[in-house]
Amino acid sequence: MKKGIMSTRYAAAEKLLTAHTRHAVLNGNPKIIWNPDQTAFQYERQTRSNEDVLNVTVCVNASDGTETIISLNQQNLPCNGQSRESGSVSGCIPADDRITPDISKIIPENTIFSPDGHYAISNIRHNLFLTEVKTGEQTQLSSDGSEDFEYGCYIDIYSQITVKRQGMKECPNVLWSPDGTRFITYLADRRQTKKLPLIASYSDSLKDLRPELYEYPCPFVTDADDEVPHYSLYLGSVKDKSMTRVDAPEFLYPVFTAANQSTVKWMEDSRHFYFTWTARGFQNGRLYLGDAETGACEIVVDETTDLFLNLGAFGLVDGYGSYLFSNCITSDGTLAFWQSERNGFAHLYRYRKNGQGWTCEGDLFDVSHKELIVQKLVRVDETAETIYFMANNVPECSDPLYYQLYSIRFDGNALTRLTPEDAVHHISMGQDAFVDTYSRVDLPPVTVLRKTDGTLVRELEQADITDLLALGYQMPERITLTAADGKTKLYGVFFRPDTPDSEHQDFWPLIDYIYGGAQLYNVPREFTWDNGMDREIYGGLESFAKLGFAGLILDGRGIPGRGMDFHKLSYHNIHACAGLEDHVYALNELKNLYPQIDFNRIGMWGNSAGGYATVSAMLKYPEVYRVGVASSGNYDQRMYEHSWTERYNGLYNEEVYRYGDITRLAGNLSGKLMLAYGAMDDNVSMAQTLRLCDELNAHNKRYDLVVLPRANHNVPANAYFVRRKMDYFVRNLLGTEDPEIFGE
Repeated sequence: MKKGIMSTRYAAAEKLLTAHTRHAVLNGNPKIIWNPDQTAFQYERQTRSNEDVLNVTVCVNASDGTETIISLNQQNLPCNGQSRESGSVSGCIPADDRITPDISKIIPENTIFSPDGHYAISNIRHNLFLTEVKTGEQTQLSSDGSEDFEYGCYIDIYSQITVKRQGMKECPNVLWSPDGTRFITYLADRRQTKKLPLIASYSDSLKDLRPELYEYPCPFVTDADDEVPHYSLYLGSVKDKSMTRVDAPEFLYPVFTAANQSTVKWMEDSRHFYFTWTARGFQNGRLYLGDAETGACEIVVDETTDLFLNLGAFGLVDGYGSYLFSNCITSDGTLAFWQSERNGFAHLYRYRKNGQGWTCEGDLFDVSHKELIVQKLVRVDETAETIYFMANNVPECSDPLYYQLYSIRFDGNALTRLTPEDAVHHISMGQDAFVDTYSRVDLPPVTVLRKTDGTLVRELEQADITDLLALGYQMPERITLTAADGKTKLYGVFFRPDTPDSEHQDFWPLIDYIYGGAQLYNVPREFTWDNGMDREIYGGLESFAKLGFAGLILDGRGIPGRGMDFHKLSYHNIHACAGLEDHVYALNELKNLYPQIDFNRIGMWGNSAGGYATVSAMLKYPEVYRVGVASSGNYDQRMYEHSWTERYNGLYNEEVYRYGDITRLAGNLSGKLMLAYGAMDDNVSMAQTLRLCDELNAHNKRYDLVVLPRANHNVPANAYFVRRKMDYFVRNLLGTEDPEIFGE
């Protein structure tokens, strides 16, 4: 390759990093803010004025689509000038007019306020305190809290140390009732839970350069029930200034009672609440209805399975508002709707209360919609007896994971698809209308206003991608391939090499970007120009195309969203990496579509479960995958947090779990492998990578190791790692040594 060519290619690749693409689309994702009665909404429109971009706040009447422009000094106010957050749960930082300077000395900054702002709850020394804002009167609600025996503490099991190091204010996890008279929280008992160490190798302070030791509770699948965390729900009363335990079983998996995500949902009467409980092993799930006056609970639904209950996908697609599960109970306490895969696809089942308890009245869907899959509930209109929900696996869509908005009556009649476009839809629901932004990887976002019966009112925005295309962005190609069973359709996206001379490039090296976890899909379905975790879009395949690589993202069998038969291939089989064998099988079909693909130059990369999948590919299929980059991998499922692993592999069984240890195949390595980890990873311990290194050393295998001393689990967002990853594939898969790039 001529001198200087790679320098030009790297410059083109750098333009497509997220820092540049993030701001290159106008009107791609309007943030809709409804007024209190949900009859009008506002959003910020981006318009071009010569070389500048102006932000104009628009107020739209939801009934007819007429709009007015709000002056810029009012852009944070809804159409009627009232605060949208009035009567809602507030964040940690209080508004200036809520407390006086004297009382601010009593109320800590990390405080949760009641909806009316009259009361505040704080976590002090592992206990909860209630403060009346007006008077400053403070009441201690619990007194037995201690380290690892805490009320309403932060329990994100994947970032326990990260939040401390970043100085995040850890607010109490408290869910207020709508009227602000009660709240729900939990007691987290982690006293018997074994801890993992984390060492910050050095300090920025010259006063003390000694390493600092952190520890955090992390249960493994091999731990007994009394060694994993136990979480108990507690009810609080403002009137009584007290807390009582909810009469329900303890949770052995993390529970949440925060405003943005919760295992519990209050009913409008502020007297009742409901929650979803899951037994360890994910084979038994229950829906409970609770009475806040007494703390008593009754079982509404009790479902068991021989496989696993996919009640929620970690809040990614399932849920009902901030409630993490797609089920609900009507305000009169007579009807419940429960999402279940008992017939093979996630449907809603209706339960009715009678004198003997609750009776299941059957599936809301008839046989003609047997394969429709319910995802999140968008709205439950009890007056109209109608449920609005997102669904996928729609026969008319070109991809089964394109989410559509549907409505159905409580009695199962009038099932209606409300979004006709063949795309992924994001919905913001009002009283009698909704705003829909839809897109595909090859279709820039379009935002429209529709009535709740699906009637189009008007188009609001079309995204402007002029600046994105100017950066060199290419539209991914949607592809359909066949799984290793020879019949199941798989869906993915493909990137061609995109260099000035790519038309004359006879052979294409290919990078397969994989995740391989059983809880979500990896293939982007919607138009993508940003990543909320500061990672590269499409796993960096846009940039790799500029370097001369073809790229593939493919969802194999074993992911959710396509029915239980498709998903259950991951049951007792996490080590299958959600269809790794399908990736291998599909390559021949892919080469038929793109004959330029060079079968002697195929690589793979991934992070976390994708790191595990990449190493698995290198060790199980060394004749196929010649180069791999694996970061933050959980290479032995026995060494990972139990709730993720047990969801699909079930309770610990030595025969099942030993296959999840990919280090046992370390002797098979023959290609080029780069491993990377963040030394401050509080999700997947760096011990996972070091254990793999030890096995590779024992087999006298050559490999490369990148250590990021300050990084946590988010290694793909690290600029140094991004560059080293590019270099590794360029050197070992593209086969290029350019002194201007690699000269040291």
